[in-house]
Amino acid sequence: MIKYIFIIFLVSSITNASDVFNMTFLGTGTPRPNIEKLGPSLLIKNQDQQILIDIGRGTSLRLSQIGNDYSNINEIYISHFHFDHVIGLADFWLTSNLWQKKSDTFVYGPIGVNTFCKNIMDTYKMDLKYRYKDRKYSKLNCLSFKNKKPMLNEEKISIQSFANDHGHIDNSYGFKIKYKGKNIVYSGDTTLSENVIKNAKGADILIHEIFASSKKIFKSNKKLREVASTHTTLDQMISVLKQTNPKLTILTHALLFGINENDVLKVIEENYNGDVIFAKDLMSVDIGKEINIFNLEVLSEK
Repeated sequence: MIKYIFIIFLVSSITNASDVFNMTFLGTGTPRPNIEKLGPSLLIKNQDQQILIDIGRGTSLRLSQIGNDYSNINEIYISHFHFDHVIGLADFWLTSNLWQKKSDTFVYGPIGVNTFCKNIMDTYKMDLKYRYKDRKYSKLNCLSFKNKKPMLNEEKISIQSFANDHGHIDNSYGFKIKYKGKNIVYSGDTTLSENVIKNAKGADILIHEIFASSKKIFKSNKKLREVASTHTTLDQMISVLKQTNPKLTILTHALLFGINENDVLKVIEENYNGDVIFAKDLMSVDIGKEINIFNLEVLSEK
């Protein structure tokens, strides 16, 4: 049985159980600026690893808010190259060097990630030369999913990419995250996708995007209908849930127009008998024998 615990939790109080791992929603938003929902980013960690899934607007700010100095974040996975999922990479890399991060950061993404990272490093070459002169600084080491070797150690968090269907772009991916028998699936930006459904069947947690709007707005707005064609509509989401039946579904990157989260959950509850919630920025989840959900407390400067 899933146990939900919504409590204020001090950042320093991280579980010590080796069979439990944690994920924190640093940002749950969309391309539209929203101070309460920053750009998409998910921090996944156990005692030995810290990994980011996507790195949208404000990721570095959220990490600073929870007291994370980036020094142990050595892997970043990018689902696709839409700006709202990658705009935080330059900020993370440059700021991590301010904090004197010694190790390079490995960035895994679709084909083209090498060029993307090189362009970032070239753009800030003058700034780096000014700040560090002859001193060494950490770099971005970037590798496409095609060239990444699979992780075979069950004691480590492993992340496997799979193609989804984001409509107008060819290289868009979701992720299957595994650790000690637990499975989390991250849909990425996608419309109804058979690959997402195949990977998410029986998952412990499905993290999925969603699009929903009022009928009036949808009917009158052609641009909105185009957006909907590349994302997962409410009806499609219900279909995904019925076919996959995860223990818990967390909705994020919610594109809502003329409708709110409670409206969406009400429709889902009328059509699907399972646990579904919306993610919030700085919502954190421990995954072990039970699934415990809590809110991280923002550290204040004194």
